[in-house]
Amino acid sequence: MDIDRNNLRKLSQERTEEYLHRTSLIYLECCVSLMLTHLSSNQVADILEKEAQMIRDFD
Repeated sequence: MDIDRNNLRKLSQERTEEYLHRTSLIYLECCVSLMLTHLSSNQVADILEKEAQMIRDFD
């Protein structure tokens, strides 16, 4: 079987990016859940809105 190494590298890179995307979202969800155990939902929302604005300002 002839393996196209470029296609294999591309597929590997795509799968790695998908994995990192999924695990980043899962990590964020865990952080938000942890915050909600110690803060009100309004406090968490305020913090996330401020963080989102800081991220937008970096662009």
